[in-house]
Amino acid sequence: MDEYRLDIESLKNRCTLEGIDFETTADVEAAKEIIGQKEAVKAINFGLDINHPGYNIFVVNFSGCKELEYIKALVTKKAQQEEGSADWCYVYNFSNPSKPKYLKLSAGLGREFKRDVEEFIDNIEVDIGELFAGEEYIKQKREIKSKYQEVSTALFNTVKEKVKEAGYLLEREQEGFAIIPIKDDGDPMKEEEYKNLSKEEQSEIEEDTRRIQELLDQAFTKIDKWNEEFSEELEKLDYQLAKKVIDIYLDELIKNYSDFDKVVDYLDKVREDILHNLDDFKANEEPSNSLLFLAEDNSKDYTTKYEVNLLVDNSEIEGSPVIVESNPTYYNLNGRVEYSNKSGELATDFTHIRPGSLQQANGGYLILEAKDLLTNFKSWQLIKRVLKSRRLKMENIGEEFDKIPLATLEPQPIPIDVKIVIIGDIELYYLLYQYDEEFKELFKVKADFKREMELSRESTYQIVQFISRECQENDFLHLNRQAVAKIIEYLSRRVDSQKKVTTKFTIVTDLLCEADEWAKLKGKDIIDKEEIEQSIVERIKRCSNYEERVQELYRKHKLLIESEGWKVGQINGLSVLDLGEYSFGKPVKITASVYKGNRGVVNIERETKMSGKIHNKGLLILTAYLGEKFAQEVPLSLSASLCFEQLYSGIDGDSASSTELYVLLSALAEVPINQGIAVTGSINQKGGIQPIGGVNEKIEGFFKLCESRGLTGQQGVMIPIQNVEDLMLSDEVIAAVEKEEFHIYAISHVEEGIEILTGKESGSLQENGRYPKGSINYLVQDKINKWSEQNNQEE
Repeated sequence: MDEYRLDIESLKNRCTLEGIDFETTADVEAAKEIIGQKEAVKAINFGLDINHPGYNIFVVNFSGCKELEYIKALVTKKAQQEEGSADWCYVYNFSNPSKPKYLKLSAGLGREFKRDVEEFIDNIEVDIGELFAGEEYIKQKREIKSKYQEVSTALFNTVKEKVKEAGYLLEREQEGFAIIPIKDDGDPMKEEEYKNLSKEEQSEIEEDTRRIQELLDQAFTKIDKWNEEFSEELEKLDYQLAKKVIDIYLDELIKNYSDFDKVVDYLDKVREDILHNLDDFKANEEPSNSLLFLAEDNSKDYTTKYEVNLLVDNSEIEGSPVIVESNPTYYNLNGRVEYSNKSGELATDFTHIRPGSLQQANGGYLILEAKDLLTNFKSWQLIKRVLKSRRLKMENIGEEFDKIPLATLEPQPIPIDVKIVIIGDIELYYLLYQYDEEFKELFKVKADFKREMELSRESTYQIVQFISRECQENDFLHLNRQAVAKIIEYLSRRVDSQKKVTTKFTIVTDLLCEADEWAKLKGKDIIDKEEIEQSIVERIKRCSNYEERVQELYRKHKLLIESEGWKVGQINGLSVLDLGEYSFGKPVKITASVYKGNRGVVNIERETKMSGKIHNKGLLILTAYLGEKFAQEVPLSLSASLCFEQLYSGIDGDSASSTELYVLLSALAEVPINQGIAVTGSINQKGGIQPIGGVNEKIEGFFKLCESRGLTGQQGVMIPIQNVEDLMLSDEVIAAVEKEEFHIYAISHVEEGIEILTGKESGSLQENGRYPKGSINYLVQDKINKWSEQNNQEE
């Protein structure tokens, strides 16, 4: 047995920081890049450098917020080396107001353009108001008006004279003129007098009235024509005078933006619209009889249509934009058209267009998390559509579901040139790759972040640099060498390896934060090994309530497991309970019952459908081993049942398959097993022991059980030899091993294990085809042969 027993040097890789010269982390230069992810960083840089459609990046095995900061920093470094991105504006469409147009300007010019247009409108609003209120304008307007009034008055006076000469009088009424005959005495004729006239006299008056009406109609036709000419001449005057004012400002504005054809075209349209709506700029007096506190506000700001909606402003961004969208809803990505309530009705215009992350990242980079993106309605479809079409059409997501679509704007689609970086699990990556045909065409670069890295002098120094940076950035106390060594050992334990450490360095940041608090509470100015150990212990205490309840059941013998003595057909197996944030080992009793028959090996868990496929596979392998070992000459005539006692939940995995074989061999050979030794490890058909997971938790789980009952010096755990390099056991276990109060055995074959468990030789096959008498294999073979003969006799 001693040859399989491990010494204490094999139980843990002690970090000595050999070859790394520093007293505290304050002496070490802070890390500047992601640790242990050279290939992933290389892939990201490749994806960032290649400028072709479809080379977007999917980052897998992403492990936390700290890595997100690194990825953003990596992308930002690349973005800062590029030319500045564009500013984007939406402006009024004078041809079709419901379809606003976009303007693209160089970074920083968008804000200037918006300010310049505002100043332009403010200036002409004042100047045109003063122009139309000025004495010179009023004088010219009066002169034009007087000219047309003179000819109109002269014409009307001429008509009046002709009417008078004909013996009639014109009298103004509400809807025109009344033509009244004049009597010989010069007085106007009354209606009673007209009725007393003869029919011939009445007919003569009617004929005269008809001719006078024709004369009036001709005169009014001329006057209407002169009114039109007056209006045209007045408009021409307004146009010419206002144009001079507008051109003073606008020509300079057009000159400043002459490199942008669409801007120049827009400014020309602004000029024409203002000149055709000059009445808006003339001062309007409030009606004196209006009750302002009762009157409904139906006013409309006529300058709104001249505003510039600065959608994306990159004036303060160095290089290309880098946007991290933490909540990738459809509207947060796509942008939206907002509405306002006016007199109980929803209204909107181009100034209510709001940008989304895609517009803000246009010309640069957009970073998203896959889980959030895929769980938001329509967001993934939007991303694919934009990447394929390279344009963004702002649409209302509800229009396709509304029975009566809401009237809205249709902003001109903006061309999109954005590289997208998605961060997600490897499972999501392969699901998308397998089931979404477009995914593999749109995300051609995969950056795979390692979950662990090799432990070397170089990587150890990088971890020290990382700790130094975290202390500086978060204002933590610095660590001495012993504290750093303890953290590195903890990182190795997190991946169950003596040669590797986890790359999930958010664990380090959390540990430093807690250790810093403990050190400050003690009044220390540096973090020592004690604070790191205390932080680890306290974290375990916060999560180990369930483990303590299980250990209590062991102590009270409510979970029936022996930790000493010898039993036939009984053995202690090891399992691991994973609670997400914490996992621990849970010993479990496995029993075997054997009897004559041909049922073979029956797994009670499988029969009750409490075991998974992998566990069932392990049982079939166990049966195959028995058949090859003991049924070469006779049939494997036996009936046996295996059971995980007091197990009321499901079980899966094959790490107990060797344990099941040992207890079955014990029952068949009628040889007792040492109950102080717990077993883990899977087997192959040839009896080879294969490595398993959770080896540290399994060992420590059985150690706690034995320790609570008192260590006898005969207790221990048997593990696969391949798991030796995974051992990062607690100091309590190592101390017990050093005192020879607890033992850990590493084996490579079933026969080695059965010898340790029973204290008997397993037995090798001799030349006569038999096993040595008294060996485990002999006893098993003898039992199987005996049952086979009995079965033959009964048949």
